[in-house]
Amino acid sequence: MGNLENLKFALDQRFEGSEGLDELRDISKHGLSGGVGGFIYYTELNQFFHEHEAAIEETLQDMGVTLQMLIRNTPDGPNDPGPTLRTILQNAVWLIVEEYAHLRVNEDEEDYEPSDQQMLASFGTKWHDGL
Repeated sequence: MGNLENLKFALDQRFEGSEGLDELRDISKHGLSGGVGGFIYYTELNQFFHEHEAAIEETLQDMGVTLQMLIRNTPDGPNDPGPTLRTILQNAVWLIVEEYAHLRVNEDEEDYEPSDQQMLASFGTKWHDGL
């Protein structure tokens, strides 16, 4: 498997099933800053980055993301020491996972077709209960 396939496989495995899809919908709407298991702690982010470094760098390049963009999105509070390698890696991983979430959610919504039961339920209880 190539680098990009390994990255996609790892993300597919992490976000499999309906619970994973729900997480992806949340990520797509709110980003990862609220915390999603496996992408919270610097040790997790660092490990994920180094396991998929080539694919992450290639994807960021394809997206037109530069190092300056990743640095610009670092915290800048009064006690902020400035951009660190950890925050740059965090931003890179978060951006990749958020992009993956957007793509998966859009892909799922394009293929989504409600069941007959869901369609009937959308008309209210008088229609639904009569069947």
